[in-house]
Amino acid sequence: MGRKQTIGIPWLIVGQFMNNIGMSFIWPLTTIYMHNVLGKSLTETGVVLMLNSIANVLASTIGGRVFDRSNPYILLLMGILINGVANFSLIFLHGWPMYPLLLVVTGFASGWLNTMFNALAASVPHDKVRRTFTFMYLAANLGVVFGTMFVGIVYSMGMALLFSMVTGLYVIFLVIAFLEYNVDSSGVTGVDPRQARHIPLPKANARMVWTFFISLFVIWLLYEQWVSNLSVHMTDLGMPLRNYSFLWTINAGLLVIIQSILSLLGDRIKNLYYQFFFGMLFVGLSFLSLVSAHDYLHFIFAMVLLTIGEATWSPAMPTLVSQLSPVSAKGRYQGLVQAFSALGRSLGPLFGGVVIDQWSYKALFLLAFVVLLIVLVVNIGVVHVNQQHAKNYLNTEIKQE
Repeated sequence: MGRKQTIGIPWLIVGQFMNNIGMSFIWPLTTIYMHNVLGKSLTETGVVLMLNSIANVLASTIGGRVFDRSNPYILLLMGILINGVANFSLIFLHGWPMYPLLLVVTGFASGWLNTMFNALAASVPHDKVRRTFTFMYLAANLGVVFGTMFVGIVYSMGMALLFSMVTGLYVIFLVIAFLEYNVDSSGVTGVDPRQARHIPLPKANARMVWTFFISLFVIWLLYEQWVSNLSVHMTDLGMPLRNYSFLWTINAGLLVIIQSILSLLGDRIKNLYYQFFFGMLFVGLSFLSLVSAHDYLHFIFAMVLLTIGEATWSPAMPTLVSQLSPVSAKGRYQGLVQAFSALGRSLGPLFGGVVIDQWSYKALFLLAFVVLLIVLVVNIGVVHVNQQHAKNYLNTEIKQE
């Protein structure tokens, strides 16, 4: 089969959607299944989830480096096969200890695939990079929404059926990838990344990119408090768990609306750094709002602030990293985007638990706001000092075509 000259952006978005459906079938049920069915403690469950995240970090780091030196098509097929085989095995082996072991394998495969998708998205025609990342972020969130919605229904029918459905999903995904993702990277970027020598980042680019990576870790470390600890806080205040679940329904709906607006605006937002700063500010304000939240409407208001922030900063980040990194290192730096994000998510529950145990929920929320404000100020300063000296590789590559 001949290689395509340009990547099919709609198929790239479909792949991101399907991968996130598969991932979201695993995460919501792990704590419930391991604690209620396998009889394991919450500490043991937490360790398994942490190992899953560590595998995700390793896959993102390794996958990004390998992407720049190998055939992305083969790497993508390999990730889908590993995930599919792991889920197929879980149909029959969902007891202890195979369930947690295979869960770590799916964590590795998911991190690998996310890195491949981000690296491929960074290699689309340059005038479509920003819109592609926006659509992919929207597709990822829609995948989580649909997966989370269906997993509660399927879980009651048995684990074998659930993993059979996930396996079927990855079989379809593999067929799509086999037919649509065999792309000649040199036809997209004008350079074959596997033949290009490693180009070190200019100092200004490096300072900005590594500031972004550390910021990613901090943002996801704190964002994870919404996922892991807020439910306990709300139930402690006498609110039913369904109220907490509905907050994420609001989150999903708003993400779709805001991301749709951003995709329509396209490149009209000239300075992507401002979009990133705006998003960080709103994530910080969501935590400040939680400090005094006691009624449900206040929690809804805080979630709206969080979603506005998430929808604006999150898709801006991989685009900025792509803009600041050369074509020969797209995979490496997109892999680091995934790795620092996954590392923050993996340590978030532990960090929040320690702060809550030592002080209180209010202390956690106030600390999160102050830390995010400091990170925002640092980012503004670093960008202000280095932006004029930084090399924009997207613009450079456009001129070379």
